[in-house]
Amino acid sequence: MLIQFGSAQDITTADQIEDPFEIVEEDTAALTVPDTTLIPIPELRDDGDTLAILPLGKPFFNYDSDIKQLQNQIDSLRAIVKIIERYQSMPTVDEDIINLIKVPNMQHRIELTNGTVILGEIIDENADELFIQTTLGRLVITKDKVISVQQERPPGPKVELVGDPFVNAYPDREEIVGTVINTGEIRADFVRTEAKLWSPTTQLVAKDSAFVNGAMITYKSGVISDTSIDPGQTANFKIVIQKPPTAEVEYRTYAIRWVRTN
Repeated sequence: MLIQFGSAQDITTADQIEDPFEIVEEDTAALTVPDTTLIPIPELRDDGDTLAILPLGKPFFNYDSDIKQLQNQIDSLRAIVKIIERYQSMPTVDEDIINLIKVPNMQHRIELTNGTVILGEIIDENADELFIQTTLGRLVITKDKVISVQQERPPGPKVELVGDPFVNAYPDREEIVGTVINTGEIRADFVRTEAKLWSPTTQLVAKDSAFVNGAMITYKSGVISDTSIDPGQTANFKIVIQKPPTAEVEYRTYAIRWVRTN
């Protein structure tokens, strides 16, 4: 409802004035009625209500069961991880188990007076007896029954230098170039030559190493390398050793490293 005052122009005589106010009906369809539905305000807690107060030191939720459940899950995960690690560390039957079997090193060949030849490792001895570890177990043999003892070495690679390496000496470095040969019965893999520089007072000045430039081999693991030397074959190497500019080098020593890989 809108109340509107009449204007002076509309009033001509006193008879015409029936009501100083004119009530004008307004179109209610054009009005938008606001939503008077409100969320009620919760009742305030009475200060005297001590039951609703949380005691000191008491959590507002129960976490004991959650912690126990999490602990059980962690224990289960630990058990699963242990099983996986144990499975991964288990050797395969075809190769790893054979390598794990402790086999005595057949490095001694003992010939007896009765013609018997024993292959094994002499692990101990005294004035009268020899203690030999063989594939059948430990044997004790008196020395008066022994004719000869020979050193038995299993076939393997043996890499040696061919002559003396050539040395190019510079103020800050040395370049050493040489050749090695495999005089063994088996291929040598990852052959590496190491050089050490020594002062006149036998102090180590510097050292370094380098792999040889050998044959290209693809191993069972998928690794490809050109650092192998077959029996009877040679390979070249070049070592660059950085040294202090004021260092004095009197002599050099060399060592050759290799492994046997399938």
